[in-house]
Amino acid sequence: MQFNFAIIGGGLTATAMLCGLVHRVRKKTQQGRLDPARIRIQVYEKQDTFGPGFPHNDRFVLPFHITNMCASDMGILDGTPGDFQDWVMQNSVRLRSRFPGFVDEVFGPDVGGQACNHYPRAIMGEYLKTRFQEANQLARELGLAVSLYPGTEVIDLKLNGSRICLSIKTLGSGDVFSSDADRVLLATGHWFENDEQVHYFTSPWPAKKLLCDIPKGEKVAVIGTSLSAIETLLTLTSEGEFNRSQTGELVYAPPENSRTFSLYSRRGLLPKVRGRMGTRRNKYLNREHLARLLSENRGKLNLDSIFKLLDSDLEEAYGHPINWEEIVNPTGNPIDLLQGYIDDAVKGDGPQGQIIWQTVLHQSFDMVRDMYLHLTLEDRRRFDERYTSVFFTHAATQPSINAEKLLALMRSGIVEVFKLGVNYRLVKDEATNSYEFIYRDIRGNIVNDSYRYVVNARGQEKSMDTDPSALARNLIKSGTVHIEEIRPIEVTAHSGHDVAPELESPGDTYKTGSIWIDPESHHIMQMGAGEKITKSDTIYAVGAMTRGQIIDASMVRGIARATSRIADDLINHLL
Repeated sequence: MQFNFAIIGGGLTATAMLCGLVHRVRKKTQQGRLDPARIRIQVYEKQDTFGPGFPHNDRFVLPFHITNMCASDMGILDGTPGDFQDWVMQNSVRLRSRFPGFVDEVFGPDVGGQACNHYPRAIMGEYLKTRFQEANQLARELGLAVSLYPGTEVIDLKLNGSRICLSIKTLGSGDVFSSDADRVLLATGHWFENDEQVHYFTSPWPAKKLLCDIPKGEKVAVIGTSLSAIETLLTLTSEGEFNRSQTGELVYAPPENSRTFSLYSRRGLLPKVRGRMGTRRNKYLNREHLARLLSENRGKLNLDSIFKLLDSDLEEAYGHPINWEEIVNPTGNPIDLLQGYIDDAVKGDGPQGQIIWQTVLHQSFDMVRDMYLHLTLEDRRRFDERYTSVFFTHAATQPSINAEKLLALMRSGIVEVFKLGVNYRLVKDEATNSYEFIYRDIRGNIVNDSYRYVVNARGQEKSMDTDPSALARNLIKSGTVHIEEIRPIEVTAHSGHDVAPELESPGDTYKTGSIWIDPESHHIMQMGAGEKITKSDTIYAVGAMTRGQIIDASMVRGIARATSRIADDLINHLL
């Protein structure tokens, strides 16, 4: 009997999944342990192209939209993070010909002096398209059936015994058809809220539409100060020119009747700039100490214990205590702060030109998921409310070229950054079709700022409640997925011996907004009769829809790791 595996979504996650699974099938086939003719893979994708997904599709991005992660960290093959960088080097001549409008400076190394290249997103899209096509071709050579359904949207899943029935809409005609699968991967990627309010954009994408729909000369409010907000600015200032002065400083020459911008966020934090890594190894924030904490606290962590390890490494490296209040709520002019970030990227803050805090923090990235997952739910909530923005401004650093462009825009006077604080309001004036930000400035005075055009550039929402798709709505409504993480009560049997705790009914809960999964296998978790918690045998979830539980869910390395585990699970099931 043929085994059917359905992948819902055809972007980065689907590409990593297809590559990982097909390569494993080839290995087991060569060993004589698996007949690939038994397997069928179905892939459903809204666009007409498989691989790039939304954020790396040249239909949505412009040439100056570049990856914020180092290319050497963006390979989709688990255990081979440098695969993307290697592919670019092998295809550099073709890529330069294919994308002649892409400026050469984005092909060069970052100012930190290390091999940290940031390529146009569309080049990442070409890489994903190529890897998807290669995996598809290999599957066919093996005799493994791959059925591709471009221009389709899965709108519902129904459990039918041990199988799953998919309802699929053909987007061109609106016709609906069905298909069965033994297992399903939810890999739908990014989504954006539906909002029909005039002059209010729920997303900065597609970039060309944003550029077309906001007239020159307008004063634009941008919600967010992170990487998506910076890309919004680069889109809406693209009619001007960036040039190097004789001193080497990047200068922006605005077009006639330029748009002007106000960037708003609760903290007004701008992303740090990627610099040079040092050779110092962490003595405290490392796997050994993390394992000890987990062992001493029965698998639970609190923020204070993690910060203590981080503080110990930073204080030893810098030789003085760390002022966390200045990190969480930096003071000073945003222009001066950004110039300092760029200076650090060039010169470093350590004796060999390295950035010490980046060196320390970078070593924790392979542990971040585990630390976040093992936080008590109360501390997870505290982290999300107080430290998430701070973490991502340091972890998702911006490329130096983008930082220089942002600084040039700010110095030209067309971009300002404002800190809203926690208790702000955004109100629409129906009479004038304008939007008003109401907040208190640093002196405590109430400020009312009004705009005709607003762009929401806060990036991917983590709550599925904001996903307008029919599939998301139906999965939540039917109870197939849960967007509240539940920590069961631990009960130890009293038999005179040490007995491992059993998991019973729900205890602590936290509505993260994302699909609740088993983080080891990426099977979705479900609530059965009598509030019994079960792990689905048939449905997996990876990517943005799990971000409330998996902190690195949208990062390439996290996706490669997750799909690798699913591929192993599928192969073990088939053997």
